[in-house]
Amino acid sequence: MIKGLFITGTDTGVGKTHVAGGLAAALRSKGVDVGVFKPFESGTGDGHADHVRLKMMAQVEDAEDLIAPYRFVEALAPAVAAERAGVVIDWQRITSAFRDLVTRHDMMIVEGCGGLLVPLAPGKTNIDLIQECQLPVLLVARLGLGTINHTLLSLEVLAHNKIPCLGVILNQTTQAIGLAEQTNPAVLAGLSKVPLLGTLSFAATAPTDAFTTLMTRMKQIYQ
Repeated sequence: MIKGLFITGTDTGVGKTHVAGGLAAALRSKGVDVGVFKPFESGTGDGHADHVRLKMMAQVEDAEDLIAPYRFVEALAPAVAAERAGVVIDWQRITSAFRDLVTRHDMMIVEGCGGLLVPLAPGKTNIDLIQECQLPVLLVARLGLGTINHTLLSLEVLAHNKIPCLGVILNQTTQAIGLAEQTNPAVLAGLSKVPLLGTLSFAATAPTDAFTTLMTRMKQIYQ
């Protein structure tokens, strides 16, 4: 059985890389040999490279082309960015890279691109990628207004596809705190059967409580 977690989000820009990297660093601090995989990355033209951050936080020596096989300059859905760049996505390249990384590490943290139904390649979405990796999911959502609908819809999609979800982490993506940010956690906890694992404050660098809870759940699964 492959050990690890697939980090997905309700949308783009919700903090998936922050959570994935933080979790990888937390596991590494506990002596776990953890690998990271972000097979599709868009928006690298702004100078930001999520896979580089993941590699640094996980403290791995794996090649960047193995961690992130497909990287696109334009901030678009990978399937769209690939078409505009004249790139044909080879799904076998993705699965081969993942299998290679699995043999190198005891545990894997995989980060998806955008939300669950974002097109990655012709006929493929993050749902297909999750099913390919055969890993349980952690859903990252915004803390602010709109997150109740987005989170519950994402959980419905996971349930429909019989994909296990270990929990939800709410990430504060803006500095301002309003009524939505104050009330959303309790509302979501009451509406969803999937546990709310914690809330990350704005620009938090050490979200230890949520990650400790998550690592405990992972330990229970993989004992």
